[in-house]
Amino acid sequence: MKKIALITSGHPPTDERIFYKMGMTFIKYGYKVNIICSTLKVDKIVDGIILKGFDGSKLSKKEKAKLFYSYLNEYSPDIVICCEPFTILPAYRYKKIRNKNAKIISDVTEWYPENVALKHKGIRKFISYAELYLFNIYCTNHADAIIAGEEAKLKRYKIIAPQLKKEIISYYPILKMFNYSPPPFDGKNLTLCYAGVVTFERGILNLLEAAQKISKSNKSLSIRLKIVGKFSYENEEKIFREKVKNITDISVELIPWGRYDEISEKISDVDICFDLRLNTFVYRNSLPIKIFEYMASGKPVVYSDIKPIRKELDVTKFGFMVDPENIEEIVSKVSLYIKDKDLLIKHSLEARKQIENKFNWEMIEEKLIRFLES
Repeated sequence: MKKIALITSGHPPTDERIFYKMGMTFIKYGYKVNIICSTLKVDKIVDGIILKGFDGSKLSKKEKAKLFYSYLNEYSPDIVICCEPFTILPAYRYKKIRNKNAKIISDVTEWYPENVALKHKGIRKFISYAELYLFNIYCTNHADAIIAGEEAKLKRYKIIAPQLKKEIISYYPILKMFNYSPPPFDGKNLTLCYAGVVTFERGILNLLEAAQKISKSNKSLSIRLKIVGKFSYENEEKIFREKVKNITDISVELIPWGRYDEISEKISDVDICFDLRLNTFVYRNSLPIKIFEYMASGKPVVYSDIKPIRKELDVTKFGFMVDPENIEEIVSKVSLYIKDKDLLIKHSLEARKQIENKFNWEMIEEKLIRFLES
């Protein structure tokens, strides 16, 4: 039985891609799996997967690298999948010292270094970008192969690491974990939903404003805005909650994020799902994961009009794409559903159909195994 270790310095051990998708797939195909993280102190076995981790929030990179290496040394995997560039370094040390036959795979799912560098301002932003880009080149070229969530993120690696084997393993949902639940809209109550990481850049304030305008345009409707997720920044959460306190024309419900296998149930009672992310470099060049989960649950969508979605999906069959800062356009698209429930149901059925026929994890897990075994 071959042993696989997935190591992460930025995700919880039960992250949907790491645990539910890759981890459970490897177990299914007869591998022994260990997930090692620096985000949580953990030592247990869940569904046959070994979870090991430590709290690295107050540790230096050098200290974290040493701990990752010690865990790898103890487990002695044949394959190490690294979820961030930094984690490649302890994996390479393990390969060099302990197991020269081990293979290292870099799993690219973020725009790195943009996701870090663009948080800075002024000259610091450019210095950070240059430093981290060189660091990424260095780390990546110590791996043996690369998998990426989408083609756009893979392009630069064809330049900075042309010799490495590469494969796209997309973000599609695990079909068996998502039940179809048609929009329950009855002409009187309408529930709008956002699920995922909550930030102002992801458009939560625009969605709140749109919900209020929809309510003003449809006095006979009771509008509920359901937000399933967690705020990234305490100050933004505080501002948002203060805004909500003064709102009386709609109902705003905030639900804590749960496990991946609970998403379908948490959004089963909603009618339309949204993602109004702003036009930043990272967001306009990233394929959103949640759109597939909304579709799997049978939810029509209203999404920011970005190129990665247009390239992957024909949204006109199950929703609308909009300018995320054009509130009137967002309201007008929702109004089409309010006036025509048949359209709402048609889009619901088509969303689920596309996931069943094309965009589900079950259809690509063999691709992942073939790449692993190659």
